[in-house]
Amino acid sequence: MGTRIWGATLAAVAALAVVTAPAVAAAEGRLPGVVGSAGGPLTFPGYPGQPVRFDVVAQGKPGTGTGRFHVNHQTAEGGPYADFDGRVDCVAVQGNLAIVTGVVERADLPGVPGVELVGRRIGLTFQQNPGPDRIGWSWAYGSFEQDVLPCTGAVPFFETTYGGYLVRG
Repeated sequence: MGTRIWGATLAAVAALAVVTAPAVAAAEGRLPGVVGSAGGPLTFPGYPGQPVRFDVVAQGKPGTGTGRFHVNHQTAEGGPYADFDGRVDCVAVQGNLAIVTGVVERADLPGVPGVELVGRRIGLTFQQNPGPDRIGWSWAYGSFEQDVLPCTGAVPFFETTYGGYLVRG
């Protein structure tokens, strides 16, 4: 499993195209945080077989956070549905679970026209497991048009089929 996590870590850093001192510190475990890249095909009604991927490099003390996140969602045919990224503003870690919130700085949303996501705070939850890791995202329970409070996220309901996360408390 270690190779899977560290391979995902490198993929996350490459996908984010950002290597900063805080990201390196998170990967080395100096502060609580999460690093990795994982995803798989959705099984939700209306989205079956559509691949999603979540990349993250985040660290922080309780109530604070630094780092980056990137979300990519494609149609079942491989076309773009949603692709956005931003800066982390809060990280909370307990055991194998990390909640990350951040503000979207760039968004391409051909699958959801008319939605303005830039400037919105979203929540992501990452659960590191011995088997497949799990992810939760705030807009699954509401919409893109609702900000979340800092350090709040959804239950990690989505089981990944590739990649993984390293959560450090």
